[in-house]
Formats: sequence, C-alpha cells, structure tokens
Amino acid sequence: LVCAADATPVLGRTFPDFGKMYHVKGVLSLPHSKIEEPFEAWYDLDGNRSRIDYRNSTVRTFQIGNDLDFGAIYKITPVIPPSDIKCFQLKGTKDDPIEPQQAIPDAQSFEFEKMEDCKDAQCEVWKKVTEAGHKKNTYRLWVTRGEAAYSPATPHRFEMEGFNSLLGSHNDKYSIEYSDFCTQSEPDVFTPPAGFTCEEFPDPPEEHQILANPFQDYVNTHPVSHAHRMFGPFKEKFNRQYESEKEHEERENLFL
Repeated sequence: LVCAADATPVLGRTFPDFGKMYHVKGVLSLPHSKIEEPFEAWYDLDGNRSRIDYRNSTVRTFQIGNDLDFGAIYKITPVIPPSDIKCFQLKGTKDDPIEPQQAIPDAQSFEFEKMEDCKDAQCEVWKKVTEAGHKKNTYRLWVTRGEAAYSPATPHRFEMEGFNSLLGSHNDKYSIEYSDFCTQSEPDVFTPPAGFTCEEFPDPPEEHQILANPFQDYVNTHPVSHAHRMFGPFKEKFNRQYESEKEHEERENLFL
C-alpha cells in the first residue's frame, strides 16, 4: 500500500490510502455461487506479515514474510474427521517470496469516478477497468475520508464485475463489504499457534497458492489471476482440446 505522503492527486483527490497497519472485518459475497464468507484480517506492512481468518477463526491463515529464507504461509484448518485440526505450510521461493496479504485492494491504479451515498455517509467511488483477451473486468471501491489532511481512508465496499465479449455475458461477479476498520493491530495476532507440525499442501502443486491464500485473487486487480493460470496445467494433465475459441472460454469459465 502506498503511504499517504506519496499519494498522487487525481482530479484534486489523493488515492485512497489505508495505512501500513490495519485490522478490518468483512463479508465476501459470490452471488453466482450463493456464497457469503465472513472474514477478519490483520495487516502489517513494516512487519512484513499479515493474517486472514475465515469462518469465525476456525480457519486461520498467516502470511509471514520474514520466516525461513523467503517467507512462509501457514494455514490452520479443520480436516476430516471434523475433530482434527491441521497446519499446512507453503514456503516462499527466490522467484516468488511470501509477502503480506492485503485485505483491501491497492487503489494506486484506480481513477476517481464519483461521489455516492453509502452507509449514511458520502463515499468516494474509485474505478479500475482491465482487459485481457475477451475478458473485461470492472472494479469499484467505495471509501470515506477522515477530516484531517492525509488521514487514512476507510473502506466500505469493493466490487468486481467481469464481462466476456466472446460469450456475450457477465462471467464473474463478487463483492466485499467492510466493517470495523481501524489502523492498529496487536502484534501477537501474527504469531501462528504453537503445538502444530506443519506439512506441505496436498497435490497438485499448482493449487497450493489458492489453498494457502484464497483471498489473494479477490483483491488482486490483475486481469489474469492464479485461478486462471491453473487452467493451463489442467488442460495438459487431462489432454483437453476444444473445437473453437468460444468453447475454450466456456470451459474455462466452468473450471473457475
């Protein structure tokens, strides 16, 4: 995240900055799948660490950039049978080190769109559009500001809507509603619980990033996500071939 002092004005407004440390709660909604996933997140840029919990903290993920040689992700999660709790570990590499995971999108590449009523306040709406092939994704972020100059912004909502021009349909949509945002966090929340022997994630390897850090694709505004990159290995593994580009797009949407 950019610090406020470095923020660049856009139409007289600085990009929303959420600070180098924060704690926030929220709900991730996937309407096509009828899923609503509550979460709680802690972020500490200077400490090179973050944590995101799901399902009332029954699933906990820790992204610790200073562990081992290139950082590590730890995931504490129930497994079958339900009484068992396991720890899985994903080690960073020189080419792909582990970094703190933001729970709020980096708004430096967004553009100010408009002011809009939200949650009994006037929100700034920031917008970003990305295109890759036939896919066009539109992202919007709703924030409010404090009265003091360069005070951190407060996130209220983030929304993504994807459109596929080849299929002529909206192929993806999700939103995040934020609450209880504050720019402080207790240092001990970033320490994974003791007493676990962490093991590697199960195969296939290309799914490890998604299993270890499922939140990354939802706040990453890059047009090609980790989930999209998994479709290539899937096609190779099962020797999938498609008769047309349109069928390829349809199969990829089903895969995701």
